[in-house]
Amino acid sequence: MGYYDQHMHTYFSPDSAESFENYLEQTDGLLVTTEHLDFHDAYNGGVDTVLNYAAYSEKIAALNALHDGRIRRGIEVGYTPESHDQIISYLEGKAFDVILLSVHQNGRYDYLQPIIDELDPKAVMQEYFELCAEAVRQVDGANVFAHFDYGIRRLPVTVDDLREFEPALKGLLAEILAKDMALELNTRSMYEYKNSDLYRYMVGLYLEMGGSRFSLGSDAHSIQKYRYHFDDAIALLRELGVTGLTLFKDGIAYTEKI
Repeated sequence: MGYYDQHMHTYFSPDSAESFENYLEQTDGLLVTTEHLDFHDAYNGGVDTVLNYAAYSEKIAALNALHDGRIRRGIEVGYTPESHDQIISYLEGKAFDVILLSVHQNGRYDYLQPIIDELDPKAVMQEYFELCAEAVRQVDGANVFAHFDYGIRRLPVTVDDLREFEPALKGLLAEILAKDMALELNTRSMYEYKNSDLYRYMVGLYLEMGGSRFSLGSDAHSIQKYRYHFDDAIALLRELGVTGLTLFKDGIAYTEKI
């Protein structure tokens, strides 16, 4: 089994306290962590969530010397239009094996905050999907688009609701395809937030448009969620005719069979 969890966090992200060492105990294979980068982070009180790249790289280098180079470097970039220039400036000159691209907020609030419950769901969906497409269009060098459903997790969204927004979703997928990015199956979204039907629909749409790159990530913030429901997600992909997952080393894509 050459594929591994491609979306995880450690204490280098403010919403996790997990250690590399604990993750290393879960597997004798490769690991990558994808630590948060969110400027003016609404979920973190509006402060900048910025990965300490020097300390992160130093920690990984020290562990790799002890563990046969098993750890790769990753980052999860949270996009807002206002933070575009800061994102580009931060990434310049830094080496990551994989860069996840996400939309967590709109510059005013995070899509997981309670204010979402007071808003028109259709307006939230329209804004969120448009922001996602803009993020992919504006940020070069990202490898994976993460949890397409993040902005609608608090909403009672059905597959029929997604169909209503199919033009916007196809617009997002067209941007992903144009950048040769992978589409993430976020297993916490699928099985903790119970959005597996939404993912089945989105994967089917992506395949119809010629997409072939898929990434599997638990979005673990602790070892309890590491490789969360991976067997179920793999079964869904196989059912839809997908035979491989896309992984990244030094930003270069390669495929591992499932």
